[in-house]
Amino acid sequence: MAQIKPQVKFAVKHRLVESSNRSFDNHLMAHPLGIIIKDRLKSLKKTQGWLAEQANVSDTAVSKWIATGKISRESAKDVSQILGISLDVLLGVSEDALAQSQPSLSLVYVDAEELRLITAYRESTAIGKALISAAAEGAPRSESLDIIPTRHKS
Repeated sequence: MAQIKPQVKFAVKHRLVESSNRSFDNHLMAHPLGIIIKDRLKSLKKTQGWLAEQANVSDTAVSKWIATGKISRESAKDVSQILGISLDVLLGVSEDALAQSQPSLSLVYVDAEELRLITAYRESTAIGKALISAAAEGAPRSESLDIIPTRHKS
């Protein structure tokens, strides 16, 4: 059973637009640029004020970018660099680049003994941490995975 769209006309800036040509999905969504900026600020745990300060613009300018999705080319270039994403991602041209801009994470697995030592270190006082660190620096090293650079005293 086919749905029939009503042919209602909407006035938009003194123009009439057929309802069949109007996208309600876009109307319900916020501007993609604003969503991208807000999401990236959230993932960086930063505020609009921080972005304004970094971009040397007012807080109002950042609010307008997010609300309207309108931004100058120069500001877009600066914002993409500040947020650590490509200009294509910021402008919504490419979604794949967003995944590529995220740092890759590698997992390091620990055994039960290593986990016990890590937990003991985290739960210890400042003096306890200093003692554990001193013991770790003086301990002989094996040919195992050395993921943390150590300070060698000369």
